[in-house]
Amino acid sequence: MPEQPARFSAADENLHASDPDEWSWNESWYFSFIDLDGGPAGFFRLGLLPNQRRAMLWCFVHVDGAWLGVEETRLDLDHFDLAAGHSYDRWALRFGWRPEPPLDGARFTFAGTLLARSGPGAGAHVPVSIDLVCAATSACVGAAPGAGTAYPTDRFEQSLRASGTVVVDGVERQVRAGAHRDRSWGPREWRLPFAIGDLQGGDRQLYFVGSPRYGRGSGYLREGSGEPRRLSWAGGTVGYDDKARTITPGTLRFESADGEPIEVELEPIMPSVCFDMAHTCQEPEQWPYWRTLVAARVPGWDGPCRGWFEASRYEPR
Repeated sequence: MPEQPARFSAADENLHASDPDEWSWNESWYFSFIDLDGGPAGFFRLGLLPNQRRAMLWCFVHVDGAWLGVEETRLDLDHFDLAAGHSYDRWALRFGWRPEPPLDGARFTFAGTLLARSGPGAGAHVPVSIDLVCAATSACVGAAPGAGTAYPTDRFEQSLRASGTVVVDGVERQVRAGAHRDRSWGPREWRLPFAIGDLQGGDRQLYFVGSPRYGRGSGYLREGSGEPRRLSWAGGTVGYDDKARTITPGTLRFESADGEPIEVELEPIMPSVCFDMAHTCQEPEQWPYWRTLVAARVPGWDGPCRGWFEASRYEPR
């Protein structure tokens, strides 16, 4: 692994001091994985909200053409072990992210009952467990820190590989995955329109965040063990099907720092997973916010790959 930038340290794997005057202060651990052999894909997000004395959890798995998931938006903050990363074990729900070692690897575990959201078993409650060992394939990629508070805020992305097992209703599946994580701490305003994408192909990853509507955004392209190359989002033809909570097939155009064009083809391959967002606002407000699996083609990659597309379709009232 390359030497980590001084901007981040082992301490950034753990809880940071929070501004007591910021209602929305959020400490977030996000992790996603996509099996490179067509098997399970999943994502997990834990957001600690110290000034609300609660935590919110998303954990979703796509397996055998169906979405299984759990949303817990009112977990008690006092029930977490935050000595190293985080862990939780209450009421038949257990999960944890343990850095091993910090900024270079981690073990992710989850065990609980997920609700089948799609597929022939939709509506059933299904026992699911996940046990993955993760290793960094890039240094942390820093984003612009937040502003508006005297307390330190920051954010980073990191490419990973993950291996282990996903067990669904007693059936074990081996996982060899491209993976990704996001760490952030600071005020969190959810009421924004944006899109996030993460495409995984063997030892390659293309990650982006921005707005298809305005053709603006940024990201990075990682190939092998090399340093991620910064990208700018230059436009595209991808549109939204708001009724179905998904995108339309199309292309996104990116440019590398030296002006090289990169045109990516995207097509949704599964119904989306939609989230309850009302609890994220002091004055409850609901809007379409969803994530879907996509099939993608990236120039120079061997064949099609799978990835994520997440969108907040917020419109100011």
